[in-house]
Amino acid sequence: MTRLSMRLLLTGLALAATVGGCSDQKPTDVPSPIPPPASSTSQGQLTLPPVAPITPTSADTAPTGIPAAVSPPQPDARAFTDPLRVTTAWMQQYCQTDFEEEINGNLIRAAAYATPGATAADTTRGDTAQSYQQMRNQKLATRCDQIEAKISPEAPATPSMVYVQVSASRTQLTASRPFQTLPLVSTRRVVRGGDGRWLVDSGVDAG
Repeated sequence: MTRLSMRLLLTGLALAATVGGCSDQKPTDVPSPIPPPASSTSQGQLTLPPVAPITPTSADTAPTGIPAAVSPPQPDARAFTDPLRVTTAWMQQYCQTDFEEEINGNLIRAAAYATPGATAADTTRGDTAQSYQQMRNQKLATRCDQIEAKISPEAPATPSMVYVQVSASRTQLTASRPFQTLPLVSTRRVVRGGDGRWLVDSGVDAG
């Protein structure tokens, strides 16, 4: 074998060994994909319930917590057959006030169940022109409920005269929004006239 042939043979053997060595190498590992984030329903995660849509309140809907307004009196004959019944009807009108009414509008309405003398006395203690104007400026009103009446057990009584303790829960409003609720309590003399009707008469307190 010539020297050139020997060199070619050694070169071929070296190349074969190199190729064989490469065949034993492992392919490079491909990174595994990143797992997706855990669902909000996975254990340990707080799942909030869906939020219900809020339905807006109509603009002319009265705020909650306000007693219903009473209508102007349409006296029923039955209201005058009992001192407690007539005093309750009187208080429903007397207790409710409104800046949109005329001055002492509550006393005008309540007069349907009262004697003229009682209405005159209440008007004397009622709104003045100044206080009425303040009422209108501040848009003040009152609404009442929980009206209760009972005959005073300590006061004198006759077949035509009793004293009635009457109370109500009065909610005060400004611009139709309630801001305070206070009790209103009064003791009234209730008398039966010649026509047999019971009427609310003068009070024995400031009412």
